[in-house]
Amino acid sequence: MRWMRWPAGLVSRVVPADQLLPTARALAEKIAANPGAVMRMTKRLLREGQLATLESLLELSAGYQAIAHKTADHREAVTAFIEKRAPRFQ
Repeated sequence: MRWMRWPAGLVSRVVPADQLLPTARALAEKIAANPGAVMRMTKRLLREGQLATLESLLELSAGYQAIAHKTADHREAVTAFIEKRAPRFQ
C-alpha cells in the first residue's frame, strides 16, 4: 500500500501501490480544474498555516476570501451552480 500526502504531511488516502500514480493523477486533474488564482491563495494559506498564529491565519483567510469573491471565476462558479453545469474558469 502507498499513501498520498498533502503538503502539511497529512495522508489523504491509502491506495494499493499499483494505483498510486493513477489516483494521484486523478486528484491532480481535479485540483487543476479549479481557478488558478484561488489555488495559489490556497497553497499560500497552507504554507502560512505551518508557521503563522491562528489569529493571523484567519485574518489572511478572510482577506483572500474577500478577494476571491470579487473575481470573474467566482461569478462563473455561482452561475454554473445555478445553471447546474460545470464551470468554465478563465
